[in-house]
Amino acid sequence: MITNPTEAHGRRGRRVEPTASHRSAISSVSGRLRVPLAAPALAGLAYVAAWIVGLAIWPSNPAVTDSGREVVSDYGAHRTLGAAQFLLVEGVAAIALAFVIVPIARAAGRGGAARVILITGLTACLISLAQCVLGAVLATSLASPAHTRRAGQVFDLINRLDGVKMLVLATVIITAALARRELALPRWVTRVGVLAALALVVSGAGYLALDGALATAASVSLPLLLLWVSANGLALGRREAAPRRQPRHFEPPRRTP
Repeated sequence: MITNPTEAHGRRGRRVEPTASHRSAISSVSGRLRVPLAAPALAGLAYVAAWIVGLAIWPSNPAVTDSGREVVSDYGAHRTLGAAQFLLVEGVAAIALAFVIVPIARAAGRGGAARVILITGLTACLISLAQCVLGAVLATSLASPAHTRRAGQVFDLINRLDGVKMLVLATVIITAALARRELALPRWVTRVGVLAALALVVSGAGYLALDGALATAASVSLPLLLLWVSANGLALGRREAAPRRQPRHFEPPRRTP
């Protein structure tokens, strides 16, 4: 019995070649065994990792209601950690988020929902990059008693931008929920998104108004946002990485003497 179609010759001296159906079956099986993660999935995981590492390196960062003196004291004692945190949660996270937003907008089709997701999503990324730059300046150049007033102003600006970003992200999520049929995502992802959007509205209002009570809602909105982004990235990434099915070619049966 010949187990490898490309090895030895048959009895009549003819070489046995694999048919198109054999090649299609082999490629289909190998595609199921190994489905690499595409860019959206990797970006979603990078987004979550950036936030986790960024918060882990300095968990006790200043509150939105802290004064300029308290801000200078905190960042003055943790210059490197403060700058690294802004780089991760605002810089790296913004770039990773962009690689998730674009596929979501593409999957939403060519209608108004896709444009809203793309514009508002990339706007949130740009706001985050601006926060990264301001945060790096705050943690390094302004973290001294000589710049107490300026440090407080920059810190308040970063928090207010955070509030705007949260409201923009809520718009992205709600729009994606309305386009759930085009996105073809699991229902639980849409439900998580709705909860995240509601929490983002509350926490966004808190950061925009520098209200400490409302800002505590970020402890709910952030985990939900991380789950929504990573779920969308993984779902869209696997969809892009999955091998496309090739049309089957009909082969007439061969006549053997």
